[in-house]
Amino acid sequence: MGKPVIKRATILAVLFSLIACQSPNDLDMTQLSPEERKSVASLAWLKQANVEQDVESALAKNDHRLLVMAGRSPSLPGVPPELASKAKTVCDVRYLEGSTDVIQGDIHLKLIQAAYDYAAAYNQELIKHCLEKIESK
Repeated sequence: MGKPVIKRATILAVLFSLIACQSPNDLDMTQLSPEERKSVASLAWLKQANVEQDVESALAKNDHRLLVMAGRSPSLPGVPPELASKAKTVCDVRYLEGSTDVIQGDIHLKLIQAAYDYAAAYNQELIKHCLEKIESK
């Protein structure tokens, strides 16, 4: 893996440590609105997320799909705009679990930002493998 991805993975690890006390497992969920509680719970997977391992696992399954953040205007984090259309066609995409553009509160916002950073790092690593497919066509 390249240094930028490792650097992002380190940043994500630090970010997850900082919000660990606000994770669904440790947070007093009764203090949240029902909507925020549901939204925070949908991002619980972030606590165990590991870009490097997740990319390796996807490649082992021959899964080259890029991660898209859901919303009114779905985004493809970490993929240069000039490659986005072709990358979507060649690699395909899947929506990131729990992603949305409807923010339910401060904790949810922090988790959505962490999910976006995770998707950007994941896509930047995975697209290298897709680029081989793009260049061979």
